[in-house]
Amino acid sequence: MKLTQLDSECEVGPCPTIYATDTDELVVQGFRIDDPEALAAMQLPENETAVRIPVALLRRVARDHLT
Repeated sequence: MKLTQLDSECEVGPCPTIYATDTDELVVQGFRIDDPEALAAMQLPENETAVRIPVALLRRVARDHLT
């Protein structure tokens, strides 16, 4: 899978980032959710995970890359 960075919350280092793929999907890098109550509410299957990202990042990607 080839990743193309669309936008990020910082200039250098690891931080919330959204990537496009060559398979017509998005990949989201964000802060791991460790809150047991939130994880229980989502009922994630074993092959999935959840991360937190700023709303502003998603808005920028939608505005600049998904129209």
